[in-house]
Amino acid sequence: MSDVSVESSAGVWERRKREAMSRIQAVALDLFEEYGYRAVTVERIASAAGVSASSVYRYFGVKEMLVLYDEHDLRILEAIRDSGGGEPMPPADLIAAARLLAPMLIESMLTRETELRLRRRMRYVTTIPEIADAQNRQMRDLESRIVALFAERTGGDPNDLRLRVAAATGVWGIIAALNHWTTADFVRPLREVYTDAVDAVLSAIERILL
Repeated sequence: MSDVSVESSAGVWERRKREAMSRIQAVALDLFEEYGYRAVTVERIASAAGVSASSVYRYFGVKEMLVLYDEHDLRILEAIRDSGGGEPMPPADLIAAARLLAPMLIESMLTRETELRLRRRMRYVTTIPEIADAQNRQMRDLESRIVALFAERTGGDPNDLRLRVAAATGVWGIIAALNHWTTADFVRPLREVYTDAVDAVLSAIERILL
């Protein structure tokens, strides 16, 4: 089998997995809204979604991830990894590439459907302590992955203090934007909030790394 066909098969599998996870998440959110988060079991979600409970656990790991899962996290990591052809580049060039990519990512990722689902998810993040705790763990993991990517792309040390601070600024800056949006009762379009937040985050990272 050729490399092309292997990659194609892997791509199809990943797409189907994302579609399945999105559908299961939608079912879970509907059940949470109708019966309450704590009253709904993973087994009940699986039954309503037409899958096995083991499939739900395999996809999401824990119940909290049914709320927190966001397929766009992977796209952001891929954008950092692949920008500029994936070759090592100075921090200034990586930041410049991010400034070019950010508006396109925001435009493509933040559909009306995405925004509505994120509203539903954020209500649980801000009201269910175990989901908020799980989000913190998820973001710490994402922060570590971004530090490793920054180091790979710039040829730096993964334990470099400035790279760690830059990665933390990126991750927690976006979380701050989401919390602002939620606390303000979703008045502003999320695209506007993200655009302002990303600009502020990239400016801060620029000051940290350059």
